[in-house]
Amino acid sequence: MWFPFKRIRPKHRRKRTFHFLRKALPERRDSRTLKKKQNGNGRSGALLFLWIVFCGTLFYLFFFSSFILIEKIETLGTNVISETALQGFVTDQLAGKYWGIFPKRAYFVVRPHILEERLRTTYPLLATISVQCLFPNKLRLLVTERKKIIIWHSLDSSYLVDEDGITHESTQAVSLENEAFVITVTDTSDKPVTIGEKVFDAKYGAFVIGMNELFPERLGLTLEPKYTIVSRFAEELRAKTDEGWEVYFDTDIPIETSLHTLKLLFEKQLPREKRSKLAYIDLRAENRAYYAFRDGTNMEIIPVAVPDTRVQNDNKDTSEKKKK
Repeated sequence: MWFPFKRIRPKHRRKRTFHFLRKALPERRDSRTLKKKQNGNGRSGALLFLWIVFCGTLFYLFFFSSFILIEKIETLGTNVISETALQGFVTDQLAGKYWGIFPKRAYFVVRPHILEERLRTTYPLLATISVQCLFPNKLRLLVTERKKIIIWHSLDSSYLVDEDGITHESTQAVSLENEAFVITVTDTSDKPVTIGEKVFDAKYGAFVIGMNELFPERLGLTLEPKYTIVSRFAEELRAKTDEGWEVYFDTDIPIETSLHTLKLLFEKQLPREKRSKLAYIDLRAENRAYYAFRDGTNMEIIPVAVPDTRVQNDNKDTSEKKKK
């Protein structure tokens, strides 16, 4: 008896394959390939040489060529200080070479900030100094001069004080050539001071210089350029006139107000013949003056009321308006 059944097919057997190893054939060196490589190497060497020549030329132009050596020095803003002196000083500073190689006069070697600092130290009359390098061989000095040099004196030490009240080294400032421009402010409290410290504000320094300038114009008298203060924290200033008496100012009171008060005092109570016995005049109270004589047995202080200049000006304005 026959029974049907599914015929089972045998599984596919993978054929075994054998890989035979064989050595790679040597590369054929084409003569054309070799020539291309040689040409490429030649071009790279030529480019490298050209770059070296180019960089060397720039290096020479920037540091050694006479084309960029500073030859002209222009000075703007001088009044008292001689232009020739400033230009000669800068020329001396640019003489020589750095490390015996690079000329100091080369445009790309000049250091303006160092020149500015040395000029300030050598010439104390310079309030501001700006050094500008103009390509290819020109230097420009832009300066602003001080009217006066303020010297702060305390504890047997002296300091130059700038417009912001900052102290600096004063060796050159107190030299004989600057003596005519020096105003000394002596702190009798002898409070120690260090370089770089602020001893007063800009308003105080402007008062010192302004009073020294306007006092002779308004009153025909001169102040000795040697002021004193009892403390740098007190807003006052003491000066001595050429007649021998002292005058005390409050730096918070406008200069014009103090001088107007003093002028009225001279006209009403203190003519020239009476001022020979004066010890001092105190103007530290606005629109009032106090004075004392040198006679110790009769040392009296007489207050003098002085009309307010601002009120007078207001009255003048109103009267002019009424007339119109």
